[in-house]
Amino acid sequence: YIIMTLLITLFAGLMSGLTVGYLSIDDLILDLKCSTGTNEEKRLANKIKPIITNHHWLLCTLLICNSFANETLPLVLNKIVSEFMAIIISVTLVLFFGEIVPQALCTGPNQLPIASLCAPLTQTLMYITFPISYPLGLFIDYVIGKPFKTRFRNTDLKALIELHTLKALEAERLENKYGEDIGLT
Repeated sequence: YIIMTLLITLFAGLMSGLTVGYLSIDDLILDLKCSTGTNEEKRLANKIKPIITNHHWLLCTLLICNSFANETLPLVLNKIVSEFMAIIISVTLVLFFGEIVPQALCTGPNQLPIASLCAPLTQTLMYITFPISYPLGLFIDYVIGKPFKTRFRNTDLKALIELHTLKALEAERLENKYGEDIGLT
């Protein structure tokens, strides 16, 4: 039961992290990586694009899997500790190892590599949960609408370039002043 507890906690954490990780990836960024990124960035982006294309199906899949794990955890823990302790331990494990840590990891600098690495598992889970997750995703598409794609108008692009230029100039000024790269660009 201890091994099952660890596996369920890790699975719940992975689902939580992937939910935030995948759904925070902007399709415009992936399009940019596919066209102007390094070979590795292109490979990662191309592996992720088919998954995030079905936004609400993906969302439903990951939330169903996460809920399943979170609801199963106290039942397994109750086999080795009292009901009260099972709830306390379950909430603690889910909070730290099932939510906070995985979400921080899956939205950090390794977001694309993690999302790409987990793409086969995610696609498998999408098909396993298909009878529930796909119709639910379609229903959400119908009620809320499909997620919009980020696109910039010329004035937006001009403002973005100006902001980037100002940050680069500020970083260069500070680098010249303190003699070290401070990473603002």
